[in-house]
Amino acid sequence: MKSMTGYGRGATEIRERQQTIEVEITSVNRKTLDVQVNAPREWPNIQQKCIEWLDGSYTRGRLQIQFKVTVKHEQSSPLMLDHERLDGALQAIQDYASKRNIEYKPDAKLLLDLSKVLKEEKNPTEWKDLEKAAEGAFKSALSEIHAMREREGTLLTEDIRERIDLLSSVTRTIEMHSKETTSQHRDALLERLRQCNLEIDLSDERLLKELALFADRSDISEEITRLDAHLKQFLEFIQSSEASGRKMDFLCQEIHRELNTTGSKSTQIEITRAVIEGKNTLERIREQVQNIE
Repeated sequence: MKSMTGYGRGATEIRERQQTIEVEITSVNRKTLDVQVNAPREWPNIQQKCIEWLDGSYTRGRLQIQFKVTVKHEQSSPLMLDHERLDGALQAIQDYASKRNIEYKPDAKLLLDLSKVLKEEKNPTEWKDLEKAAEGAFKSALSEIHAMREREGTLLTEDIRERIDLLSSVTRTIEMHSKETTSQHRDALLERLRQCNLEIDLSDERLLKELALFADRSDISEEITRLDAHLKQFLEFIQSSEASGRKMDFLCQEIHRELNTTGSKSTQIEITRAVIEGKNTLERIREQVQNIE
């Protein structure tokens, strides 16, 4: 089981180009899959490439993917210039200015601007030259975020398992007190009839039918059976390697419905307290389930 929240970082160095590609991936909870990519504008179809590299590892969630290309400069001479290329560029500018009778006065600003252009030409960020390195950095970041999601998923699993055990204990409490519910409802109904000064004939078929219907409406054995089944299935989902977040969210709704029905059928204070405790525990489970893939 994996968490929806994670962070991963990867980097690949291209020594011959003195460049480094860094990738950062963050993921948060979302009902659908939403991939957002921030990369150099010169890289075509980078979003589609990222989805291919994900290789189905995400079925939902919002992913922010950040690419960054940095150029490594020589520390001993951060302003090192390529004299040969710079001389050629200056000569070309001078020839162009001379042909068009343009005054030509090179200064320091022109040299810095020209050297910057030449450096960018030497280290372009074209996709065809950087695709393999970008994929390597991406997969390193993806591996890191997977490890983080699995670690958090393990913690979530332990927490949910403990709360499922609490819900199972609540169900046993409800079951124990439910054995007295039918007889208590029957006695309460008979007492009300006596208070109305009505003659009670326990052999009267109509009275027996009413008592049977009343007992049936107060019976919560089916709710207890379904609660047990839901809790068992919840544990199976926790142990599954498949993405089960949505299935567990659905089970939370079903468990809540059974607890509501149980509470409405019973008038016993012990069962009412158990239902309230169960709902509180279920709410904590539901909060955790929202962050599970």
